[in-house]
Amino acid sequence: MATYIPNSRLAHIRRRALALLSLATLSLTVLYAAEAVQYPENFRRWVHVGTGVIMPGGQLPESEQGMHHVFANQKAVAGYSSGGFADGSIIVYELREAQHKNEVIFEGERRRVDVMIKDSRLYASTGGWRFERFLGNDQGQNAIHDSGNSCFECHAKVESHRFVFTQLH
Repeated sequence: MATYIPNSRLAHIRRRALALLSLATLSLTVLYAAEAVQYPENFRRWVHVGTGVIMPGGQLPESEQGMHHVFANQKAVAGYSSGGFADGSIIVYELREAQHKNEVIFEGERRRVDVMIKDSRLYASTGGWRFERFLGNDQGQNAIHDSGNSCFECHAKVESHRFVFTQLH
């Protein structure tokens, strides 16, 4: 047997349902806002941790050849010193082409920017780190689509250094 609900009551129920749906949508937006792309502006002005050059002809794949620059924000610099990276630490790995001219090696075009962002609560499954990758000069599209699991497979090898390969000397 159907129950009769007056139009005014039905309208009230609809408004409440819409309000709850809006609240749920807002909650999901807040939850996933942390997942927004976080390209680090002006990272080349941060502390320069170091540079390495991988030349052609070695065992590493072509995708890794070039000049590797590593930069750290102040929280990450403190982490390099203390051995423990606090939430908010950001490490940027910039790969550029290595150009050769007159026996001099210099940096060429940017190939990619890899970013590690420390948030122990949000990224516990990847050692507390979020991993991002930006190809070329694209600052709006994270090229990592597996929540950083593929990055963490390698970074897990350096667990004793809090999953960070580089060291500040």
